Amino acid sequence: MAKTTKSIETFNPLRKERVIVRFVPKENDNIVDRKHVAFGGMMDGAVRGFTVPVLSNGTYKNVLTDNEKTFLEEVLGLEVNGLSVYNKKDNYWDNFLIRLTKQDTILDLSDPEDYIKYKVLLANKDLVAPSMKQLREARRATYEYVIMEPNEEFSDSRNRVNNTMKCYEEFGAIKDKFDILRCIIETVDGRTVASNTKIEFLQAKATDLIASNPKLFLETITDPLLNTKVLIKKAVEANLISKRGEYYYFREDGSPLCGPNEDPTFTIAARYLSLPENQELKFAIEAKLNC
Repeated sequence: MAKTTKSIETFNPLRKERVIVRFVPKENDNIVDRKHVAFGGMMDGAVRGFTVPVLSNGTYKNVLTDNEKTFLEEVLGLEVNGLSVYNKKDNYWDNFLIRLTKQDTILDLSDPEDYIKYKVLLANKDLVAPSMKQLREARRATYEYVIMEPNEEFSDSRNRVNNTMKCYEEFGAIKDKFDILRCIIETVDGRTVASNTKIEFLQAKATDLIASNPKLFLETITDPLLNTKVLIKKAVEANLISKRGEYYYFREDGSPLCGPNEDPTFTIAARYLSLPENQELKFAIEAKLNC
């Protein structure tokens, strides 16, 4: 018993911290009202259950380290190896279930049971983002929830406000430029915009995109390759550049718009035409468009 007590004193994974488990809404063109009961792809009052992931061999994934298991077994009053994933009988994890809703769930990491829930959620790495940073950078479509610290919530909110303000500053400079606005919207929204679309619709759509994803909108509108991307889109419509799948080629000779060992994707093609050694080709395309 003395040995067990010593292990608890020297290793205690619990900490005086709280984390927020927040629902990650999915985009749905049919439901844009945040107050709608089904906004984000989940009904108000619905419950999403999370369990310990199961490996390909049929056993549970070890979500706790050996030291964590030893400590938690002691403080929870469990038998030795009570938290082992290999128990054939009375396995602790068989009935372990975390219930999450659209509302925030607060986990107190100084509480043993909340700490275990935290580790189980982290193990569901395809469904739960471990941080706001991971959620933003990975942009994984499978994420349903994100784990965030309270100060991260404030920082994210502040960054969102700053990005929104910058978006409107940049938007003011191009709001009457149809081709640029159209290119930005297609990039952010991921869908083609017809060439006969009214600019008033584009302006309204841009406002919606700024509200929903100011970070991506700002990245797109300040992209140093934006003007060249606009040029490529116009050249495709004028049959000066051909698009085959996701690749771009100069129609006159069929040459790919990229350097050696590169694929002529949209961004690569824009970078290629922006290189000093390719300005003659770029000017030739611009001249034909103007004609």
